[in-house]
Amino acid sequence: MARARTGDKDSKLVEAAISLFLERGVRGTTMQHIARRAGVAVGTVYLYYKDKGAIVRRVAFAFAEQHDAFAEGVLGTRRGPRRKLLDYILGFYDMWVPFGQNDQGAVELADAVLTHAPETPGIAQQKFLDTVAAILQEGKEGDWKVGNPQVEARWIALSTTAFFPLAGTPSEHPLRQSLGREELEGLLKWMLDKVEN
Repeated sequence: MARARTGDKDSKLVEAAISLFLERGVRGTTMQHIARRAGVAVGTVYLYYKDKGAIVRRVAFAFAEQHDAFAEGVLGTRRGPRRKLLDYILGFYDMWVPFGQNDQGAVELADAVLTHAPETPGIAQQKFLDTVAAILQEGKEGDWKVGNPQVEARWIALSTTAFFPLAGTPSEHPLRQSLGREELEGLLKWMLDKVEN
């Protein structure tokens, strides 16, 4: 039976699992690998997680927790809505990049997350929409030309999806070039110029 998680060991195990899953793939990572990378005994891994599926599930929720803390941090700053929107979406992009690659480890991790924590992509999507809508609402209370922040948050999400590919999906885009952080920032600034007075 898995033990209740304590912060330090759980964090070490999650960090070790993420790095190993991305490097070696989920199938190529053993509990022994995770224990060695985390600097704990194999038995400790099994005290916290009954199997690799449980670790994958924890990794998915750890990403969600990291995202939640990041979103709350951005919303809590004293910066204006333009800076918040740029900071949030570009920061989310930076968090996402390792998981959106098309190498074998990221593909296996994405597949494992969909198997062991299928609800997490929907949770992340809703948090993204809610965060963007909160920033748009703040802008609307100023002088931004925003109708319904929830609806317009969906339009922003749809407009930026090419920058957040799911691992294993084709990386070719209609423009026949990679889309990166600079292009995302350019798109966001163009959008913001349209809503600001």
